[in-house]
Amino acid sequence: MQWNNILIGLGLFSGMMIAAQGAINGRLASAIGGPVQAATISFIVGATGLILVNLFMGNRFALSQSFSTLPWWAWIGGLVGSIMVTSSALAVPRIGVAAWVSAVIAGQLIAAVLYDQFGAFGQTVRPATPLRLLGVVFLFAGVYLVRRF
Repeated sequence: MQWNNILIGLGLFSGMMIAAQGAINGRLASAIGGPVQAATISFIVGATGLILVNLFMGNRFALSQSFSTLPWWAWIGGLVGSIMVTSSALAVPRIGVAAWVSAVIAGQLIAAVLYDQFGAFGQTVRPATPLRLLGVVFLFAGVYLVRRF
């Protein structure tokens, strides 16, 4: 099996876990006081897991000269993630997993096409071809259908 196929499978699995995360954090939010509290617990558990995996693997953080020259946006991944987790804990109990996930995927695809088109965040430029844009249109149609019916 090719490495790229494994990565696609990992993406599918991760997408399945993101769908579960909204429902899990929504349930947690109802029990402990709200979506911000649920997101806080979620990140504490996640950080603990990452620290344990890091220790188990014997990894060490390699801080180099480039550490101090990173752009500001290289530091906000966790903040972006916290917005996503908090939003899912708030939205999923109200609109359901399918509507939430379809909207998230549509938003991700729009952003991804734009990021590729302009090479955002230091990525390789990959043009927004008409067929890629048609895929975005179809995804929006899917969001509408999932939410409406």
